[in-house]
Amino acid sequence: MIIKNAQIVLVDQVVKGWMEILDDKIVKICPGETDQLGVDLNWSWIMPGFIDCHVHGGYGITFESGRIEDYVEYAKKTPQEGVTSFCLTSVTNTVEKNNQYYAEFGKFMLEFNHGEQATCLGAHLEGPFIAPSKKGAHDATLLKKPDIKLTQQWNQLTHENLKIVTYAPEEQDGSYTKWLIQNKILPSAGHCNIGAKQFLEQEYLLGVRHVTHLFNQMSGVDHHHPGLVVAAMDRDDILCEVISDGIHLDPLVLEMIYKTKGSKGIVIVTDGMIAKGMKDGDYLLGDLSVTKKGLRVVLKGTDTLAASPAGFDHNVRTYAQLCQIPMVELAHMSATNIAKQLNIIDHTGMIAPGMDADLVVLSNDLVVEQTIIKGKVVYQNEHKDL
Repeated sequence: MIIKNAQIVLVDQVVKGWMEILDDKIVKICPGETDQLGVDLNWSWIMPGFIDCHVHGGYGITFESGRIEDYVEYAKKTPQEGVTSFCLTSVTNTVEKNNQYYAEFGKFMLEFNHGEQATCLGAHLEGPFIAPSKKGAHDATLLKKPDIKLTQQWNQLTHENLKIVTYAPEEQDGSYTKWLIQNKILPSAGHCNIGAKQFLEQEYLLGVRHVTHLFNQMSGVDHHHPGLVVAAMDRDDILCEVISDGIHLDPLVLEMIYKTKGSKGIVIVTDGMIAKGMKDGDYLLGDLSVTKKGLRVVLKGTDTLAASPAGFDHNVRTYAQLCQIPMVELAHMSATNIAKQLNIIDHTGMIAPGMDADLVVLSNDLVVEQTIIKGKVVYQNEHKDL
């Protein structure tokens, strides 16, 4: 496949030119024009496909749907957001329900995670190992201290496909963190009350370099008692998830994060949930009742935010337009950074010869026109004829 007349967003520059895809790989990137037959993008942008490392579901589906066919259906629908890879994320459940869900998820990963659909990179366990005072939209009665045995059990059920665990670091003595790192599971500090000093002297020294949805449900900025937010903003090598939907964080805070962390310290996430792509109304997040109205989902009868119904492309547009982020930087924030973090940068997360052809084509106003996964067009905007 030849893709021509494109603005190709590489890891360090934008090339106006053409590219060749052979089977599932990018084999050539050239500046200028070509007379070869191919897909003419009319100078639309082509970026690395988006990677969402923190998404609970959408389109009427959630991790807790607990069925292989639902996981497949989600993988087929999320490319409309420009997503080519994702980590499906669980909320706090009973041990018995998690056993059930993770067993089905494991079968999905083993047998059905292929074809013309987004690639699931594995599971992100968010809860039950979080602080009660920072639980957000998690069931307080089901919370637990970080537990190696349970985590090991769920990881085995996934066939070693547990990729990220969000936990409250202050709820353990460092042994849980060490176990995650030893087992190549990404430890992510979140839903916690840890102080900045304790985090830096314990968790950071152990190797924690990832923070779950910065600012949301964590110890914050206090000039006498700085929390995780301060530590995360202070260390350049900590990658911070940012929900840039315009709801979870005030625009001024989004600007501050971008100015402080820079594009290589941020990974855009959706924290998307079952109501993404659905009409307003009542839904479930785990076993908790939530209400969707527009781009806001809250625990029913409260103002507590409960994940998000916004798509990844919305979050990209929102952040890009708010801060006038250059396209090269946007590619880092939406794909390259998390690909490095998850150790998959050898085959996806950036555009270069030899990489998987996981790509998203965007209009000048950053609307998804086409999504390509391993060289195959899996989503085509019906209003755009490419």
